[in-house]
Amino acid sequence: MSRWAWGVLLLVVQASVAQVGPCITSISANGEKKTLSPSNSLQLNALDDELMIEWQPCDCRYRYRLEGLNADTVSLTYPIAMFTNLQGGDYTFWVQTQQNNVWSKPTRLLLQVEKSITEEWWFWPAVAVYILLLLGAAIYFFLLYNFRQKLKLHSLRNRIAADLHDEVGATLSSIAIATRLVEKKVGAQTPDVLPILQQIKTDSEESIQSIRDTVWTLNPNNDSVHQLFEKMRSVAFQLLTPQEIALDFAIQLTPEQINQLKISMEQRQNVYLIFKEALNNILKHAEASKVSVNLSMTNEGELRMLIGDNGRGFDATQGYEGNGLKNFKKRALDSFMETTLTSKIGEGTRLEVIVVPV
Repeated sequence: MSRWAWGVLLLVVQASVAQVGPCITSISANGEKKTLSPSNSLQLNALDDELMIEWQPCDCRYRYRLEGLNADTVSLTYPIAMFTNLQGGDYTFWVQTQQNNVWSKPTRLLLQVEKSITEEWWFWPAVAVYILLLLGAAIYFFLLYNFRQKLKLHSLRNRIAADLHDEVGATLSSIAIATRLVEKKVGAQTPDVLPILQQIKTDSEESIQSIRDTVWTLNPNNDSVHQLFEKMRSVAFQLLTPQEIALDFAIQLTPEQINQLKISMEQRQNVYLIFKEALNNILKHAEASKVSVNLSMTNEGELRMLIGDNGRGFDATQGYEGNGLKNFKKRALDSFMETTLTSKIGEGTRLEVIVVPV
């Protein structure tokens, strides 16, 4: 046979060999060997996140592709392909060998990867619903807890108010009555005792009034701002009218604005006590014939209380602070309130109180 014939025969044999694809020898998932089905396919579950495919080695180059994952063909010189974290779906793996610059037919392998629970269409909607249910339950129990705490506080305030009124108030009233009786019987015989009895009576009556104010503040039925304003108006008329002092009491708020005001129980109590202390100071020191009270709302939604008189006033630049002024500042500091006091001799005094919501 001629050399030309032998060359043709060699090329035919090489081409025939090159047509045969590589034989897959091993498939493992997470280190566990897998067996191919007769149809050259393999099913993997969702937990098989590390896949390794090996084929018969030879003195040649290889290339493979996993269709369904990407369109890139990978060339390499060792007979191993590895894949990690495959999502659920169908894939086709094929591999070829190259000898004498001729690529063999591809050896194909069908892969079916089971979808994980997180890849199911209903998973994330279910998670969202679960989170909403948890959030709703948390809000429900939080509101329920707050409601029960408010009920406990409501009951406690009622009990304290009743105890103060029934026990302490009754005791102080008895002391005041007894003092007046003693004053009538022994006052003429022992005049030196009379000032002491009068002081006891005065202190008892003031304590009774303080107890009444505290009971009114503690009573949950008086928690509204509207009731606070009405209480202030009533007290102002009771204190000023007997002294023939004219009162201008103005509430420059709409019912909607009054409902928008958020004032805590402590603030409500201190607003009332500052107001009453200011009126008492006017009665004691101002020698005024007119008092004006103005209740309004600032642009920031805060309550503003203005109390002014046309009395003799004082020099505020001298830094004088009596007990009344100290009480104003202390109560304001305790309840997140701002106070401004201005006064001039002969021009009266003006007190401004800003109640900051808490």
